[in-house]
Amino acid sequence: MNIESLDQMKEWALENLVTRQEAASITGQSYTAFSQSVNLRNIIPFLEYGTGTGTVRLYLKSDIENYAEQLKKKKQKRH
Repeated sequence: MNIESLDQMKEWALENLVTRQEAASITGQSYTAFSQSVNLRNIIPFLEYGTGTGTVRLYLKSDIENYAEQLKKKKQKRH
């Protein structure tokens, strides 16, 4: 892999991947509520590596935005 393709990959990742904290902010959920959504497999990490407390999970921004829209619609139906 050359430097240019690595730079392109990095640029793509910065534009399209978010951390759990960023994802929770996008969905409007608390960190705990977002964690429950992950545990219930409502949200699947795009990239996961490491083990135990050192596990890093990154989420595809478009998946998170879609999930946020689902939550918004669900809340509207309740009211």
